[in-house]
Amino acid sequence: MSASVRGSIVVLGAGLVGLACAHALQRDGYDVTVIDRGGVGEGASFGNAAHIAIASIFPQATPGILGQTVRMLRDPRGPLIVRPGYAARHLPWFARFIAQGTAERARVGTHATAAMLAQAWEAWQPVLDDIGGNDLVRRSGALHVFGSQAALRAAQGAYELRRSLGVACTPLDVDEARAMEPALTDRIGGAMSIPGMGYVTDTLMLARRLAARVEALGGRIVRAQATGIDAGGVLTRDGRLRADRVVLAAGAWSHRLARGLGVDIPLVAERGYHVMLAPGSSPLRMPVLMVERKVALTPMAAGIRMASVAEFTHADAPADHVRAAPVFDGLERFVQGVDAEPVSKWVGPRPSVPDSRPILGTAPAAPHVLLAYGHGHLGVTLAALTGRIIADVASGRDPRVDMRAVAPLRSLRLR
Repeated sequence: MSASVRGSIVVLGAGLVGLACAHALQRDGYDVTVIDRGGVGEGASFGNAAHIAIASIFPQATPGILGQTVRMLRDPRGPLIVRPGYAARHLPWFARFIAQGTAERARVGTHATAAMLAQAWEAWQPVLDDIGGNDLVRRSGALHVFGSQAALRAAQGAYELRRSLGVACTPLDVDEARAMEPALTDRIGGAMSIPGMGYVTDTLMLARRLAARVEALGGRIVRAQATGIDAGGVLTRDGRLRADRVVLAAGAWSHRLARGLGVDIPLVAERGYHVMLAPGSSPLRMPVLMVERKVALTPMAAGIRMASVAEFTHADAPADHVRAAPVFDGLERFVQGVDAEPVSKWVGPRPSVPDSRPILGTAPAAPHVLLAYGHGHLGVTLAALTGRIIADVASGRDPRVDMRAVAPLRSLRLR
């Protein structure tokens, strides 16, 4: 179908989610322009843990979340950092987040997220085939590693629920885990094998290949600062980009532009940090999540990436690598070679909503705007599925997911 039949679309955001939306819409026959204030794939898409995290079915807010949060905040070396001024300005978000931590809301969120994650690989495969990106993705499986047998036993219920929702996972003792991943030391307590997981070896290159494919098929990638959305398209500091429709996929910056579009779901910047170790620093050969420490380790093309931290502060605030550093200390007890000196460090904001599910669908007060943001920790995993959903919604097809679970007007009000 020709672009003249479908019309023109501007996609706000050149991260993996925005580019996947652009790619899907373009293959559906739309004339696509992607705009971003930065370079292609240089935001959270660049610096995340790079896992295809099909086992991450649980929302961040679960029963007991208030007590867990208080305990984590008391740890000056822990992975949770909340800047007081930022928290004060975003009290509605934090109040709604805590309110999500009921058994029923956690159940609903878990089932909804599991249903989407079950389609992640299916959605990614045709995209990878089309952009020539299969060399950038490994279906390696992954290990969830525990520092003690007691911690592993305490987590059994969560893995039983995963299995009941279709996520294969197998408990491993120390010797079995080390046979699967020789980089592990004998000081671990045990592990869970998640064979359905995988990872991206170079997230920046994946974004660039998506962008190159969009351009090769006639799309445009424009570097510009968006200042607003109206009925005629997107307003930028350099003028208007006219379009019949707009896709808002600007990650942690989306909420500024969503004001006035009828969205009742608040969004905050939850910043993550990573450090990169030189290739060869560790013999690690598959993704590992240190569950108690909340650190993800990934053997990427550029070296070993260690990613962690949930820092609630302004998206553009200066990095605090000194505060983040202790989170990564001491991991050499469990994984060989990860005490090497980092060759680079990074910080970037995740777009987080209180119930840990993305905001997808038509903007309530602007039917020509499609929303595709709020993916939190699952942007890489759900990018291709999000692109497919947005293209289906734009073209009037059944998106094959429960859109009520991700709808912009789903209920997040305090009760």
